[in-house]
Amino acid sequence: MGLTICNRFHTRVHVSIGFYDNTCLYNTGPHIMGWWNLDPGRCALVYANRVNQYSRMWFFVGEAANNGPVWAGEYVTQVPDQAFNRCWRPSVSGGHPRGFRLFDVGDNENFTLNLTG
Repeated sequence: MGLTICNRFHTRVHVSIGFYDNTCLYNTGPHIMGWWNLDPGRCALVYANRVNQYSRMWFFVGEAANNGPVWAGEYVTQVPDQAFNRCWRPSVSGGHPRGFRLFDVGDNENFTLNLTG
């Protein structure tokens, strides 16, 4: 079970995810974590539980190495450049603002997200 992200792009990709669960107090938003560094053709299991356990809606942001393309969206928060695991905090300082993209995992327990160019 879980969320797998696959890099179908021609260069290394750095990926962060977000999801709703019951760990963020006072409804502060989704739980976010990253970064996974995926070489071309590689996949990583980034969440090892049922993806539909709390919500079918997830977030991700992906950045290709060497100032390549960005897979982003309109849900912006500050994200550090190093590994992190925390609740969404739009007003926290540190890192850089990054826009997460929303995606729907449906009723699936497993889901694979493919990043393509």
